[in-house]
Amino acid sequence: MDKYMPISWYIGTEWTMPAKGLRKQVLSLDNFKFLNKPHLVSKVVVKVEEVQNLNGRESQYLSNELIEQEQKVEIGSALTPVDCYVELLVRQLVVGERARCFIATKTEEIRFILTLIKIEETKEIYKLNVAEMYAHAMRYKENGVVMFKQYPYFAHAYFSRAAKFLISYKPFEGLTLHKDGISSEEMQMLFTQIQTNLAACLLNEQRYDDVLYQTKFVEEHPNATEKSIYRRAMAFYHLKEFEKAQKLIESVSNYQGKKEFAKLHQRLGESWKTSNEQYKNVVKRMFS
Repeated sequence: MDKYMPISWYIGTEWTMPAKGLRKQVLSLDNFKFLNKPHLVSKVVVKVEEVQNLNGRESQYLSNELIEQEQKVEIGSALTPVDCYVELLVRQLVVGERARCFIATKTEEIRFILTLIKIEETKEIYKLNVAEMYAHAMRYKENGVVMFKQYPYFAHAYFSRAAKFLISYKPFEGLTLHKDGISSEEMQMLFTQIQTNLAACLLNEQRYDDVLYQTKFVEEHPNATEKSIYRRAMAFYHLKEFEKAQKLIESVSNYQGKKEFAKLHQRLGESWKTSNEQYKNVVKRMFS
């Protein structure tokens, strides 16, 4: 059998990711040589056809201007939910594969045909050097910042991916600019920024214990940013750890003149007073 002939069994197969509402059906596989799929760090060339039910949703990859044209996609560049899902689907294709793809929505499925024409670059994560890890983590962090206000779920995913990239090189103390292209201070600073951004996502999700975990560095580093201190104090506030929240707020220089800190400090005092009164009432009822 000619090893460059299409694999007949592969045609018509279906891949699904129910948790994200994604699926694809293989339509054809041309010029098959190897079952090569793009890794998380990849640059590819794709073609999109027959887009249906986009219904005004934002998308660069599925835009009318690029339909039926070859377009370059760098995995990890998406800035809209639809494009994030398109990138996930791209990573499930092998070179030469043409597939009908589906993205579930609250109403109709978004449908389109996607062809992976070529993988220009692809690299497994464990083969990235320190400087490459740093560059990708920085890009993911920046993408998350862009998406946070409108698409916090996707921002959280970007921040988490960035953190995972950097964690593989912890502890950072042994890194040097001369040897690794990035200093330990730069790595630690970026990691701390990412943790602070993760804390914002976790606050939105009311996962207050996880906020405390991500902001532990506040207790260890005297130069922690005000954003990280505020988010840690907010988590303590929601967990009714009022004394710890107050101590953190009052550690900030001139907190009274800073709107968010002053507002939280006031809320803290009011909640603490209410909590004490409720406790006194409970005790009074117990012994009356």
